[in-house]
Amino acid sequence: MRVSLVIALLWFSAFAALAHGDAEHDDDAESIDVSSVSVPAHVSYHEHVRPIVEANCVACHAEGQIAGYAPFTIAEDVVWAARDIKFHVVNGLMPPWPPSRENLPLKNDRSLSDEEIAIIAAWVDDGAPLGDSHDYAPAATDGFEFAELREDLVLQLDEAYRPAEDALDDYRCFAFELDIDAPQFITGFEFIPDVAEMAHHAILYLIDSEMKPEAEERDGADGSPGWSCYGTTGLSESGSILAAWTPGTFGVAFPSGTGFLIKPGQLIVLQMHYNLSSTRQPDRTRVHMQLEPGASTLDELWTIPLNAPVEIPCPAGVEGPQCEREGALDRVAKLYGEAARAVADRRLRRCRKTLEDYADNTGENARSFCDYPSPFSQPLTVYGVYGHMHELGRSFRLELNPGKENSRLLLDIPNWDFHWQDQYFFVEPLTLSRGDSLRMTCVWDNSLSDDPRYVVWGAGTSDEMCFGALLALKP
Repeated sequence: MRVSLVIALLWFSAFAALAHGDAEHDDDAESIDVSSVSVPAHVSYHEHVRPIVEANCVACHAEGQIAGYAPFTIAEDVVWAARDIKFHVVNGLMPPWPPSRENLPLKNDRSLSDEEIAIIAAWVDDGAPLGDSHDYAPAATDGFEFAELREDLVLQLDEAYRPAEDALDDYRCFAFELDIDAPQFITGFEFIPDVAEMAHHAILYLIDSEMKPEAEERDGADGSPGWSCYGTTGLSESGSILAAWTPGTFGVAFPSGTGFLIKPGQLIVLQMHYNLSSTRQPDRTRVHMQLEPGASTLDELWTIPLNAPVEIPCPAGVEGPQCEREGALDRVAKLYGEAARAVADRRLRRCRKTLEDYADNTGENARSFCDYPSPFSQPLTVYGVYGHMHELGRSFRLELNPGKENSRLLLDIPNWDFHWQDQYFFVEPLTLSRGDSLRMTCVWDNSLSDDPRYVVWGAGTSDEMCFGALLALKP
Protein backbone atom coordinates (compact mmCIF):
# COMPACT_ATOMS: atom_id res chain seq x y z
CA MET A 1 0.00 0.00 0.00
CA ARG A 2 1.57 3.28 -1.13
CA VAL A 3 0.85 6.47 0.81
CA SER A 4 1.83 10.12 0.30
CA LEU A 5 4.33 10.26 3.13
CA VAL A 6 5.38 13.78 2.28
CA ILE A 7 2.25 15.30 3.79
CA ALA A 8 3.37 14.10 7.21
CA LEU A 9 4.72 17.51 8.10
CA LEU A 10 1.34 19.07 7.51
CA TRP A 11 -0.32 16.36 9.55
CA PHE A 12 2.16 16.70 12.40
CA SER A 13 0.29 19.52 14.12
CA ALA A 14 -2.83 17.33 14.26
CA PHE A 15 -1.00 14.39 15.82
CA ALA A 16 1.57 16.26 17.92
CA ALA A 17 -0.70 16.65 20.93
CA LEU A 18 -1.27 12.89 20.95
CA ALA A 19 2.44 12.18 20.74
CA HIS A 20 3.50 14.68 23.39
CA GLY A 21 0.58 14.72 25.77
CA ASP A 22 -0.60 18.30 25.01
CA ALA A 23 -4.19 17.36 24.28
CA GLU A 24 -5.53 20.21 26.39
CA HIS A 25 -4.48 22.72 23.72
CA ASP A 26 -7.05 21.55 21.16
CA ASP A 27 -9.38 24.54 21.53
CA ASP A 28 -11.97 23.44 18.95
CA ALA A 29 -12.64 20.03 20.49
CA GLU A 30 -16.33 19.16 20.73
CA SER A 31 -16.96 16.23 23.05
CA ILE A 32 -19.09 13.32 21.85
CA ASP A 33 -21.49 12.03 24.53
CA VAL A 34 -21.18 8.25 24.75
CA SER A 35 -22.41 7.88 28.32
CA SER A 36 -25.54 6.01 27.23
CA VAL A 37 -23.67 3.47 25.05
CA SER A 38 -23.39 -0.06 26.46
CA VAL A 39 -19.91 -1.59 26.58
CA PRO A 40 -18.60 -4.94 27.85
CA ALA A 41 -18.10 -5.21 31.60
CA HIS A 42 -14.36 -5.81 31.35
CA VAL A 43 -12.77 -4.12 28.35
CA SER A 44 -9.25 -5.24 27.35
CA TYR A 45 -6.88 -4.10 24.67
CA HIS A 46 -6.51 -7.33 22.70
CA GLU A 47 -10.17 -8.33 22.70
CA HIS A 48 -11.91 -4.98 22.30
CA VAL A 49 -9.56 -2.08 21.52
CA ARG A 50 -6.98 -3.66 19.23
CA PRO A 51 -9.51 -4.48 16.46
CA ILE A 52 -10.58 -0.81 16.43
CA VAL A 53 -7.00 0.45 16.38
CA GLU A 54 -5.87 -1.90 13.62
CA ALA A 55 -8.90 -1.17 11.44
CA ASN A 56 -8.84 2.61 11.83
CA CYS A 57 -5.46 3.84 13.09
CA VAL A 58 -2.44 1.81 11.99
CA ALA A 59 -2.76 2.81 8.33
CA CYS A 60 -1.19 6.08 9.52
CA HIS A 61 0.30 5.14 12.91
CA ALA A 62 2.90 2.64 11.70
CA GLU A 63 6.57 2.76 10.80
CA GLY A 64 7.05 4.30 7.37
CA GLN A 65 3.55 5.76 7.33
CA ILE A 66 2.28 9.30 7.87
CA ALA A 67 2.22 9.16 11.69
CA GLY A 68 5.08 6.72 12.06
CA TYR A 69 6.54 8.83 14.87
CA ALA A 70 3.57 7.69 17.04
CA PRO A 71 3.25 3.99 16.10
CA PHE A 72 0.29 1.90 17.25
CA THR A 73 1.58 -1.47 16.02
CA ILE A 74 2.91 -2.54 19.43
CA ALA A 75 0.45 -2.96 22.30
CA GLU A 76 2.71 -1.22 24.83
CA ASP A 77 2.90 1.88 22.62
CA VAL A 78 -0.88 2.10 22.51
CA VAL A 79 -1.08 1.72 26.30
CA TRP A 80 1.53 4.48 26.74
CA ALA A 81 -0.63 6.86 24.68
CA ALA A 82 -3.97 5.63 26.06
CA ARG A 83 -5.11 8.81 27.82
CA ASP A 84 -4.31 10.99 24.83
CA ILE A 85 -6.02 8.52 22.51
CA LYS A 86 -9.15 8.75 24.63
CA PHE A 87 -9.10 12.55 24.51
CA HIS A 88 -8.71 12.63 20.73
CA VAL A 89 -11.42 10.08 19.92
CA VAL A 90 -13.96 11.37 22.47
CA ASN A 91 -13.52 14.88 21.09
CA GLY A 92 -13.84 13.75 17.48
CA LEU A 93 -10.28 14.79 16.60
CA MET A 94 -9.04 11.35 15.60
CA PRO A 95 -9.37 9.64 13.24
CA PRO A 96 -9.55 12.93 11.30
CA TRP A 97 -12.93 13.27 9.60
CA PRO A 98 -14.27 16.87 9.33
CA PRO A 99 -17.78 16.17 7.88
CA SER A 100 -20.54 16.04 10.48
CA ARG A 101 -22.95 13.20 11.11
CA GLU A 102 -25.68 15.25 9.42
CA ASN A 103 -23.91 14.87 6.09
CA LEU A 104 -25.06 12.56 3.30
CA PRO A 105 -23.27 9.20 3.71
CA LEU A 106 -19.73 9.46 2.35
CA LYS A 107 -17.26 6.79 1.27
CA ASN A 108 -14.15 6.08 3.33
CA ASP A 109 -15.66 7.61 6.46
CA ARG A 110 -12.77 7.56 8.92
CA SER A 111 -14.86 8.47 11.98
CA LEU A 112 -15.51 6.01 14.78
CA SER A 113 -18.96 4.86 15.90
CA ASP A 114 -20.31 5.79 19.34
CA GLU A 115 -19.79 2.20 20.44
CA GLU A 116 -16.13 2.20 19.36
CA ILE A 117 -15.52 5.52 21.13
CA ALA A 118 -17.23 4.26 24.29
CA ILE A 119 -15.12 1.09 24.29
CA ILE A 120 -11.87 3.10 24.08
CA ALA A 121 -13.04 5.47 26.83
CA ALA A 122 -14.04 2.60 29.15
CA TRP A 123 -10.74 0.81 28.51
CA VAL A 124 -8.71 3.89 29.44
CA ASP A 125 -10.86 4.60 32.52
CA ASP A 126 -10.23 1.02 33.68
CA GLY A 127 -6.44 1.46 33.51
CA ALA A 128 -5.87 0.28 29.90
CA PRO A 129 -5.48 -3.47 30.62
CA LEU A 130 -3.88 -5.57 27.88
CA GLY A 131 -5.82 -8.78 28.42
CA ASP A 132 -5.00 -12.04 26.60
CA SER A 133 -3.58 -11.75 23.07
CA HIS A 134 -5.42 -14.97 22.16
CA ASP A 135 -8.70 -13.07 22.53
CA TYR A 136 -7.87 -10.88 19.53
CA ALA A 137 -9.99 -11.15 16.39
CA PRO A 138 -9.83 -8.70 13.45
CA ALA A 139 -12.69 -6.24 13.06
CA ALA A 140 -15.51 -7.26 10.77
CA THR A 141 -14.71 -4.35 8.45
CA ASP A 142 -11.35 -3.26 7.10
CA GLY A 143 -11.83 0.38 8.09
CA PHE A 144 -10.41 3.18 5.99
CA GLU A 145 -8.21 2.15 3.06
CA PHE A 146 -5.94 4.32 0.94
CA ALA A 147 -6.43 4.18 -2.81
CA GLU A 148 -3.88 1.92 -4.49
CA LEU A 149 -3.03 3.53 -7.83
CA ARG A 150 -0.82 2.60 -10.75
CA GLU A 151 1.75 5.14 -11.95
CA ASP A 152 0.78 5.08 -15.62
CA LEU A 153 1.61 8.76 -16.17
CA VAL A 154 3.99 10.85 -14.05
CA LEU A 155 4.12 14.65 -14.21
CA GLN A 156 7.29 16.17 -12.78
CA LEU A 157 9.53 19.09 -13.71
CA ASP A 158 12.87 18.31 -15.33
CA GLU A 159 14.33 21.33 -13.53
CA ALA A 160 13.39 22.37 -10.00
CA TYR A 161 11.53 25.65 -9.56
CA ARG A 162 12.63 28.01 -6.78
CA PRO A 163 9.79 30.31 -5.66
CA ALA A 164 10.13 34.05 -6.12
CA GLU A 165 12.27 35.82 -3.51
CA ASP A 166 9.96 38.84 -3.19
CA ALA A 167 6.65 36.99 -2.71
CA LEU A 168 4.88 35.46 0.27
CA ASP A 169 2.42 33.63 -2.01
CA ASP A 170 3.77 32.46 -5.35
CA TYR A 171 1.40 31.10 -8.03
CA ARG A 172 3.25 29.17 -10.70
CA CYS A 173 1.97 27.15 -13.65
CA PHE A 174 3.83 24.32 -15.34
CA ALA A 175 2.77 22.75 -18.63
CA PHE A 176 3.18 19.03 -19.37
CA GLU A 177 2.70 17.47 -22.78
CA LEU A 178 0.76 14.22 -22.65
CA ASP A 179 2.93 11.28 -23.63
CA ILE A 180 0.04 9.33 -25.15
CA ASP A 181 -0.71 8.31 -28.74
CA ALA A 182 -4.42 7.58 -28.25
CA PRO A 183 -7.24 8.90 -26.03
CA GLN A 184 -7.04 7.81 -22.41
CA PHE A 185 -9.13 8.17 -19.25
CA ILE A 186 -7.59 9.42 -16.02
CA THR A 187 -9.14 7.17 -13.37
CA GLY A 188 -7.12 8.31 -10.35
CA PHE A 189 -4.26 10.51 -9.20
CA GLU A 190 -1.87 11.07 -6.32
CA PHE A 191 -0.24 14.43 -5.67
CA ILE A 192 3.16 14.30 -3.98
CA PRO A 193 4.55 17.71 -2.96
CA ASP A 194 8.32 17.92 -2.94
CA VAL A 195 8.44 20.53 -0.15
CA ALA A 196 5.28 20.03 1.89
CA GLU A 197 5.83 23.17 3.99
CA MET A 198 5.43 25.34 0.88
CA ALA A 199 2.53 23.54 -0.77
CA HIS A 200 -0.71 25.47 -0.12
CA HIS A 201 -2.74 23.87 -2.89
CA ALA A 202 -2.54 22.66 -6.48
CA ILE A 203 -4.98 22.42 -9.38
CA LEU A 204 -4.64 20.40 -12.58
CA TYR A 205 -6.14 21.89 -15.75
CA LEU A 206 -6.67 20.19 -19.11
CA ILE A 207 -5.70 22.50 -21.99
CA ASP A 208 -6.53 21.95 -25.66
CA SER A 209 -3.74 21.69 -28.21
CA GLU A 210 -4.55 25.15 -29.64
CA MET A 211 -3.11 26.68 -26.47
CA LYS A 212 0.25 24.93 -26.80
CA PRO A 213 2.05 27.84 -28.60
CA GLU A 214 0.94 30.31 -25.91
CA ALA A 215 2.05 27.98 -23.11
CA GLU A 216 5.42 27.42 -24.79
CA GLU A 217 5.90 31.18 -25.19
CA ARG A 218 5.24 31.83 -21.49
CA ASP A 219 7.13 28.83 -20.14
CA GLY A 220 10.51 30.00 -18.80
CA ALA A 221 10.18 33.52 -20.21
CA ASP A 222 11.36 35.00 -16.89
CA GLY A 223 14.28 32.61 -16.57
CA SER A 224 12.57 30.05 -14.34
CA PRO A 225 10.48 26.97 -15.21
CA GLY A 226 6.81 27.73 -15.81
CA TRP A 227 5.12 31.11 -15.52
CA SER A 228 3.30 33.27 -13.00
CA CYS A 229 -0.46 32.52 -12.97
CA TYR A 230 -2.72 34.04 -10.34
CA GLY A 231 -6.31 32.75 -10.48
CA THR A 232 -6.26 30.00 -13.09
CA THR A 233 -3.66 29.12 -15.73
CA GLY A 234 -2.97 32.67 -16.88
CA LEU A 235 -3.58 31.57 -20.49
CA SER A 236 -6.23 33.09 -22.72
CA GLU A 237 -8.20 29.82 -22.39
CA SER A 238 -7.87 28.25 -18.94
CA GLY A 239 -9.32 24.88 -19.87
CA SER A 240 -11.18 22.55 -17.51
CA ILE A 241 -10.30 21.37 -13.99
CA LEU A 242 -9.15 17.75 -13.76
CA ALA A 243 -8.25 17.55 -10.10
CA ALA A 244 -7.29 19.56 -7.05
CA TRP A 245 -5.06 18.89 -4.06
CA THR A 246 -4.98 20.53 -0.64
CA PRO A 247 -3.25 19.48 2.60
CA GLY A 248 -4.95 16.35 3.93
CA THR A 249 -5.88 14.91 0.52
CA PHE A 250 -4.80 11.31 -0.11
CA GLY A 251 -4.48 9.59 -3.44
CA VAL A 252 -7.85 9.66 -5.22
CA ALA A 253 -9.46 6.88 -7.24
CA PHE A 254 -12.41 8.19 -9.23
CA PRO A 255 -15.69 6.24 -9.05
CA SER A 256 -15.65 2.87 -10.78
CA GLY A 257 -16.56 3.14 -14.46
CA THR A 258 -15.66 6.84 -14.75
CA GLY A 259 -12.70 9.01 -15.64
CA PHE A 260 -11.52 12.26 -17.20
CA LEU A 261 -10.93 11.91 -20.95
CA ILE A 262 -7.57 13.17 -22.28
CA LYS A 263 -6.39 13.19 -25.90
CA PRO A 264 -3.04 13.34 -27.72
CA GLY A 265 -1.89 16.92 -28.28
CA GLN A 266 -3.56 18.26 -25.15
CA LEU A 267 -1.58 19.67 -22.23
CA ILE A 268 -2.00 19.33 -18.49
CA VAL A 269 -1.16 22.53 -16.63
CA LEU A 270 -0.26 22.18 -12.97
CA GLN A 271 -0.97 25.36 -11.02
CA MET A 272 1.01 25.38 -7.77
CA HIS A 273 0.31 27.80 -4.96
CA TYR A 274 3.41 28.11 -2.80
CA ASN A 275 3.05 29.81 0.58
CA LEU A 276 6.52 30.92 1.65
CA SER A 277 5.96 32.00 5.24
CA SER A 278 8.08 29.14 6.66
CA THR A 279 10.54 28.13 3.94
CA ARG A 280 11.65 28.80 0.36
CA GLN A 281 13.26 25.84 -1.39
CA PRO A 282 13.62 24.41 -4.90
CA ASP A 283 10.59 22.27 -5.75
CA ARG A 284 9.99 19.31 -8.04
CA THR A 285 6.49 18.32 -7.00
CA ARG A 286 5.12 15.37 -8.94
CA VAL A 287 1.74 13.90 -9.78
CA HIS A 288 1.06 10.21 -10.47
CA MET A 289 -1.92 9.33 -12.65
CA GLN A 290 -3.70 6.07 -13.32
CA LEU A 291 -4.97 5.64 -16.88
CA GLU A 292 -7.37 3.45 -18.82
CA PRO A 293 -7.62 3.24 -22.63
CA GLY A 294 -9.99 5.75 -24.24
CA ALA A 295 -11.74 2.85 -25.96
CA SER A 296 -12.93 1.67 -22.55
CA THR A 297 -16.63 1.99 -21.84
CA LEU A 298 -16.11 4.61 -19.15
CA ASP A 299 -18.35 7.58 -18.43
CA GLU A 300 -16.65 10.97 -18.75
CA LEU A 301 -16.30 13.08 -15.60
CA TRP A 302 -16.68 16.83 -15.27
CA THR A 303 -15.79 19.28 -12.47
CA ILE A 304 -18.30 22.05 -11.71
CA PRO A 305 -16.72 24.94 -9.73
CA LEU A 306 -18.73 27.02 -7.23
CA ASN A 307 -17.72 30.37 -5.71
CA ALA A 308 -19.24 32.73 -3.13
CA PRO A 309 -18.22 36.28 -2.10
CA VAL A 310 -15.78 37.00 0.71
CA GLU A 311 -16.44 40.15 2.75
CA ILE A 312 -14.84 39.92 6.21
CA PRO A 313 -14.59 43.06 8.38
CA CYS A 314 -12.09 43.66 11.16
CA PRO A 315 -12.91 42.17 14.57
CA ALA A 316 -14.04 44.33 17.47
CA GLY A 317 -11.36 46.64 18.81
CA VAL A 318 -9.32 46.73 15.60
CA GLU A 319 -9.47 50.03 13.71
CA GLY A 320 -7.47 51.86 11.08
CA PRO A 321 -6.88 52.00 7.31
CA GLN A 322 -6.36 48.22 7.22
CA CYS A 323 -10.05 47.84 8.04
CA GLU A 324 -11.25 49.59 4.88
CA ARG A 325 -12.51 47.50 1.95
CA GLU A 326 -10.82 49.72 -0.63
CA GLY A 327 -7.50 49.06 1.07
CA ALA A 328 -8.15 45.33 0.84
CA LEU A 329 -8.77 45.65 -2.90
CA ASP A 330 -5.57 47.67 -3.31
CA ARG A 331 -3.70 44.95 -1.46
CA VAL A 332 -4.79 42.05 -3.69
CA ALA A 333 -4.15 44.17 -6.79
CA LYS A 334 -0.61 44.91 -5.61
CA LEU A 335 0.08 41.28 -4.76
CA TYR A 336 -1.60 39.50 -7.67
CA GLY A 337 -2.13 42.09 -10.42
CA GLU A 338 -4.89 44.52 -11.31
CA ALA A 339 -7.16 41.73 -12.55
CA ALA A 340 -7.37 40.49 -8.95
CA ARG A 341 -9.04 43.74 -7.87
CA ALA A 342 -12.17 42.91 -9.85
CA VAL A 343 -12.67 39.43 -8.40
CA ALA A 344 -14.45 40.54 -5.19
CA ASP A 345 -17.08 42.59 -7.07
CA ARG A 346 -17.44 39.87 -9.70
CA ARG A 347 -18.28 37.36 -6.97
CA LEU A 348 -20.96 39.74 -5.65
CA ARG A 349 -22.56 40.14 -9.09
CA ARG A 350 -22.50 36.40 -9.80
CA CYS A 351 -24.35 35.70 -6.56
CA ARG A 352 -26.71 38.67 -6.97
CA LYS A 353 -25.39 40.33 -3.82
CA THR A 354 -24.42 43.86 -2.82
CA LEU A 355 -22.32 45.09 0.09
CA GLU A 356 -25.56 45.82 1.94
CA ASP A 357 -26.12 42.07 2.20
CA TYR A 358 -22.98 41.91 4.35
CA ALA A 359 -23.70 44.92 6.56
CA ASP A 360 -24.41 42.68 9.57
CA ASN A 361 -21.17 40.73 9.27
CA THR A 362 -18.77 41.07 12.18
CA GLY A 363 -15.12 40.15 12.26
CA GLU A 364 -15.89 37.32 14.65
CA ASN A 365 -18.83 36.01 12.61
CA ALA A 366 -18.60 36.83 8.91
CA ARG A 367 -20.97 34.82 6.74
CA SER A 368 -21.47 34.48 2.99
CA PHE A 369 -23.56 32.27 0.74
CA CYS A 370 -24.38 31.85 -2.92
CA ASP A 371 -27.27 30.02 -4.62
CA TYR A 372 -26.76 28.02 -7.81
CA PRO A 373 -29.94 26.99 -9.64
CA SER A 374 -29.46 23.89 -11.80
CA PRO A 375 -29.14 25.05 -15.43
CA PHE A 376 -29.52 21.60 -16.95
CA SER A 377 -32.60 20.33 -18.75
CA GLN A 378 -31.65 16.71 -18.04
CA PRO A 379 -30.74 15.01 -14.74
CA LEU A 380 -27.12 15.40 -13.64
CA THR A 381 -25.33 12.58 -11.80
CA VAL A 382 -23.02 13.85 -9.04
CA TYR A 383 -20.42 11.56 -7.46
CA GLY A 384 -18.66 13.83 -5.03
CA VAL A 385 -18.13 17.23 -3.49
CA TYR A 386 -15.29 19.45 -2.33
CA GLY A 387 -15.07 22.59 -0.18
CA HIS A 388 -12.22 25.02 0.35
CA MET A 389 -11.45 27.96 2.64
CA HIS A 390 -8.29 29.23 4.31
CA GLU A 391 -7.13 29.77 7.89
CA LEU A 392 -9.95 32.08 9.06
CA GLY A 393 -12.60 29.52 8.16
CA ARG A 394 -15.04 28.39 10.85
CA SER A 395 -17.58 26.30 8.95
CA PHE A 396 -18.57 25.20 5.44
CA ARG A 397 -21.91 23.92 4.13
CA LEU A 398 -23.21 22.86 0.72
CA GLU A 399 -26.96 22.21 0.67
CA LEU A 400 -29.36 20.95 -1.96
CA ASN A 401 -32.74 22.74 -2.06
CA PRO A 402 -32.34 24.53 1.31
CA GLY A 403 -35.61 25.17 3.16
CA LYS A 404 -37.59 22.69 1.05
CA GLU A 405 -38.98 19.27 1.92
CA ASN A 406 -36.47 17.56 -0.35
CA SER A 407 -33.46 19.43 1.10
CA ARG A 408 -30.27 17.45 1.64
CA LEU A 409 -26.96 18.34 3.24
CA LEU A 410 -24.24 17.46 0.73
CA LEU A 411 -21.24 18.62 2.76
CA ASP A 412 -21.29 19.91 6.33
CA ILE A 413 -18.03 20.82 8.05
CA PRO A 414 -19.01 22.53 11.32
CA ASN A 415 -15.43 22.95 12.60
CA TRP A 416 -13.23 23.95 9.70
CA ASP A 417 -9.58 22.88 9.80
CA PHE A 418 -7.35 24.25 7.05
CA HIS A 419 -5.00 21.27 7.37
CA TRP A 420 -7.74 18.68 6.79
CA GLN A 421 -9.33 19.28 3.41
CA ASP A 422 -10.39 16.45 1.17
CA GLN A 423 -12.48 15.41 -1.81
CA TYR A 424 -15.53 13.48 -0.64
CA PHE A 425 -17.42 10.84 -2.62
CA PHE A 426 -21.04 9.93 -1.89
CA VAL A 427 -21.87 6.33 -1.00
CA GLU A 428 -24.70 6.60 -3.53
CA PRO A 429 -24.47 9.01 -6.50
CA LEU A 430 -26.71 12.05 -6.24
CA THR A 431 -29.07 13.14 -9.02
CA LEU A 432 -29.67 16.85 -9.64
CA SER A 433 -32.80 17.67 -11.60
CA ARG A 434 -34.04 20.79 -13.30
CA GLY A 435 -35.47 23.11 -10.64
CA ASP A 436 -33.00 22.00 -7.97
CA SER A 437 -30.80 24.60 -6.31
CA LEU A 438 -27.48 24.45 -4.46
CA ARG A 439 -26.48 26.82 -1.65
CA MET A 440 -22.86 27.13 -0.52
CA THR A 441 -22.26 28.87 2.82
CA CYS A 442 -18.96 29.87 4.44
CA VAL A 443 -18.37 31.36 7.90
CA TRP A 444 -15.13 33.01 9.06
CA ASP A 445 -13.66 34.39 12.27
CA ASN A 446 -11.21 37.24 11.64
CA SER A 447 -10.11 37.23 15.28
CA LEU A 448 -8.09 34.12 14.37
CA SER A 449 -5.74 36.32 12.33
CA ASP A 450 -2.44 37.46 13.82
CA ASP A 451 -2.80 40.71 11.89
CA PRO A 452 -6.53 41.40 11.37
CA ARG A 453 -7.63 43.52 8.39
CA TYR A 454 -10.58 43.68 6.02
CA VAL A 455 -10.42 40.52 3.93
CA VAL A 456 -11.80 40.03 0.41
CA TRP A 457 -11.49 37.14 -2.01
CA GLY A 458 -7.82 36.41 -2.60
CA ALA A 459 -5.65 33.44 -3.36
CA GLY A 460 -2.99 33.90 -0.69
CA THR A 461 -3.01 31.88 2.52
CA SER A 462 -3.65 35.08 4.50
CA ASP A 463 -6.53 35.95 2.16
CA GLU A 464 -9.77 33.97 2.06
CA MET A 465 -11.93 31.96 -0.31
CA CYS A 466 -15.36 30.37 -0.35
CA PHE A 467 -14.93 27.72 -3.02
CA GLY A 468 -16.58 24.42 -3.76
CA ALA A 469 -16.84 21.91 -6.56
CA LEU A 470 -19.00 19.01 -7.71
CA LEU A 471 -17.63 15.92 -9.45
CA ALA A 472 -20.28 14.91 -11.97
CA LEU A 473 -20.85 13.01 -15.20
CA LYS A 474 -20.44 15.23 -18.21
CA PRO A 475 -23.91 15.96 -19.74
